[in-house]
Amino acid sequence: MTSSRRGEFDGGAFAALRDPQYRLLWSSGMLATTAFMMSFMLMPALAYDITGSNASAGIATMGSGLGMFFIAPIGGVIADRVRKKPMVLVGQIVPGIVILLIGLLVVTDSISIVLLTLGTMVMGFGFAFMGPARQAWMAELVPPRLLANAVAVQQIGQTAAQVLAPLGIALLVGTVLGVGGTYLVMASLFLIILPVTMKLRNTPPAVSREDRRSVGVELSAGGRYLFGDPQLRLLWASFVVVIVCGFAFQTLLPGFLDQVLDHDATDIGPVFLAFALSGLLVNLGLARIIGGSLMWPVMLGMGLLMAAGFAALAVTPSYGFVLLAAIPLGMGRSGFMMLNQTLLLSNTRPEFYGRVTSMTMMAFGSQALLAPVWGVLADSIGIRNTLLIVGSVAVVALCAAAVVWLRFRTDGQRAAAPAPAVPAG
Repeated sequence: MTSSRRGEFDGGAFAALRDPQYRLLWSSGMLATTAFMMSFMLMPALAYDITGSNASAGIATMGSGLGMFFIAPIGGVIADRVRKKPMVLVGQIVPGIVILLIGLLVVTDSISIVLLTLGTMVMGFGFAFMGPARQAWMAELVPPRLLANAVAVQQIGQTAAQVLAPLGIALLVGTVLGVGGTYLVMASLFLIILPVTMKLRNTPPAVSREDRRSVGVELSAGGRYLFGDPQLRLLWASFVVVIVCGFAFQTLLPGFLDQVLDHDATDIGPVFLAFALSGLLVNLGLARIIGGSLMWPVMLGMGLLMAAGFAALAVTPSYGFVLLAAIPLGMGRSGFMMLNQTLLLSNTRPEFYGRVTSMTMMAFGSQALLAPVWGVLADSIGIRNTLLIVGSVAVVALCAAAVVWLRFRTDGQRAAAPAPAVPAG
């Protein structure tokens, strides 16, 4: 995105929030993300507490990845051809029920690693449909001139939810509620979210009934559109790497606290709070460069800062230093995600919003599917060595992305013309 888009931000860094419909979508999304993040932050700790194994924590995380990786592309096609409101409502109801059931199983001491994995798998299926629908719905609710700002503000809201989630864990898990009661509190948040979502306008589908083709054809068209554009392709590939590496932190943290630092595995709340607060602060600052020429270099720099955080975490000697290492980790991952998603959606044609979003969601599915790999590696060679490997993978991939981006700049190359949709018939 070039500086010519600065006009989209004439209303300030939070201009999109002046739109009442976007404000409702943003607030309900932040509450939903808070509940989801609390669940995903607690899940590895709960799995590790059940089995005492890093691999088990990864297996529980893998459940959500199955749905997001294999079903999300189909969810993106459907999001582009139907009304978004029903999809988002179902995507909120299903995870809410699953979180409630997990809480009841924990309270009654009936939870097992199998049931926990099945629960996360069902939640992953719900995300696979809700994520693309919510992102595409946002693009339909706001005026085109506010779209890039709306994406950036949405990322800030999600980062704010990452502050509220660990804060909620730190306040609730250590009380009489415990892990099970905290899950029940998370489930109750959906009683607030659903009425807010019901007030939103039910926009028409982006693709008319006459223009619809088979799911396979439209999925193929979405793939050709994304991978046929050099800029979108590079944004997507770098996003996958940062998500796969960045979320390994959550999988490995409980075992790191217990095995390396002799700390309670469920004492993750303050660490995630430091992680999320630093991410929120950096995103608030980065909102000012949206639409400018610094977005690409700053985005890549944020990814490298995250990798530096992994190196710092790998050598940290105490719990206090873990809190310090969480700062570059949070700043790097959150800053990269906000700039990357703003660039990606701002350069995507409206009829492909759902499919492009669904393909970025495959990154979250990939990290969940690879979580057992990080867990097995940590059990085999040690968590410190595994953290160094994760950081090294991120450095190599981001340096390669920087080389490609610099070649674009040197050659004066802009993203290729968007790939056309497959003709009817």
